[in-house]
Amino acid sequence: MTVSPKRHLAKTISYRILSTSIGFITMWLVTGSITIGAAFGLIELVWKPIQYYIHERIWYRYIKFGVTKVEEPIKPDLRIMDTMSTGVSETVTTTGPKRLVYTKKAG
Repeated sequence: MTVSPKRHLAKTISYRILSTSIGFITMWLVTGSITIGAAFGLIELVWKPIQYYIHERIWYRYIKFGVTKVEEPIKPDLRIMDTMSTGVSETVTTTGPKRLVYTKKAG
């Protein structure tokens, strides 16, 4: 699985919209001043996305808590030969498409 930095940036923006709205409304209700609420919301709007993005990247790159690595099973090259009654040899590989090889039956 590969996660691009664009995903982290999109999460940051959506989180900031929600968080800034809550901060603005809370400060407005607590102080009764729309100016203080707006100033608080503006400061949060600028600083917190930077802080969140850095925090998210540090967790993604260096902190492996709760992440498990899934290893792919070994894919052996299998070859199955069946010429008993049909005269057809069948080769099955895990790296490519299934191939049928027609051979002339001896005798």
